[in-house]
Amino acid sequence: MKIRNTFFFLIIPGIIFLSGCGNKELKKDAKDIADVMCKNIEVMNKLRGADPSDTVQVGKLQKEAKQVQIEMTIVYQEFKAKYKNKLQDDKFNKDFAKELKKSMLDCPHLSAKDREAFEKELK
Repeated sequence: MKIRNTFFFLIIPGIIFLSGCGNKELKKDAKDIADVMCKNIEVMNKLRGADPSDTVQVGKLQKEAKQVQIEMTIVYQEFKAKYKNKLQDDKFNKDFAKELKKSMLDCPHLSAKDREAFEKELK
């Protein structure tokens, strides 16, 4: 009986620890996606604000936007591959959406309207 109690005493914290690691992993992945999304917002804002007659600057920003879009595609593909078995799980999707919104709040290029909506949804 003592062995069984010791076993459960060690297993329960182990399960809690491992489930917490998965949550940290999801937070990191959400942060990675949010970082790329933030870069995309920054480049798109710069592109919208660029003088259309400055073709060199516009070309440079378009190239940068394309590079960020490639990076975003790669990050999303890696995310889908990593979590392919969980993408149909509503709880997983809610948890991911929550972590993504939290991470997006760190983006200085997020519009005031989007920031307000994210903050409201997180409450």
